[in-house]
Amino acid sequence: MNRPGRARVGLLLTVVTAALLTACTGTEADPARADATPTTRPTSTPTSSPSPSPIPTSPPPPTASPTPSTAAEIAEAVDKWYTYGGETAMVSLIKEARNAESDRPREAFELVVLDFGGLTEALSTARLMGPIPDPKTRTAWAAAIEHLDGAVREILDSVPKSGRTIQSPQETGQMLRGWSTFDEGIKSLKAAQALLNRRFGLKPSVDPWEAGA
Repeated sequence: MNRPGRARVGLLLTVVTAALLTACTGTEADPARADATPTTRPTSTPTSSPSPSPIPTSPPPPTASPTPSTAAEIAEAVDKWYTYGGETAMVSLIKEARNAESDRPREAFELVVLDFGGLTEALSTARLMGPIPDPKTRTAWAAAIEHLDGAVREILDSVPKSGRTIQSPQETGQMLRGWSTFDEGIKSLKAAQALLNRRFGLKPSVDPWEAGA
């Protein structure tokens, strides 16, 4: 899916940040006077009270559903994860990662337009799906989300400030580190997809890594 504004016309990136400012006000208590006389309070004679009735014990909470442990249980849980949104989340994340990667600068002083909006939304959707029930696939999927999210943050933070269009050496280094982290995210994303296919026979009808998918 082509995105508007992908032409390499200039290093343009809009970062919207919001800060919540809170003002705290308070009053100070008047200091106690040294010569103040304390107020005398009347005392009362304690009266005996009947012993409280024993509090009835509430029944124990219901036992949580057991975590899938056998191969059959894990396979069933993974199939449900994939069927009820997991496939859509993974395909969307792959496509948006491909879109973001297509705007990657390829040579020094190349002017580019960066757009990570779609990738950021796909990462949010992927998090909402929760972990994959299979431990090995879950590790690869979580690593993909973590690396891609970290890459987006680092690359955005490397964009020149104050209207400049040329990065400083420090900003360039940070951007390169961000794209290196992005590559690690792509590797983990491919690994998660391959594990779902190899271990559980789950794969999308159309390969989302292919151009035009």
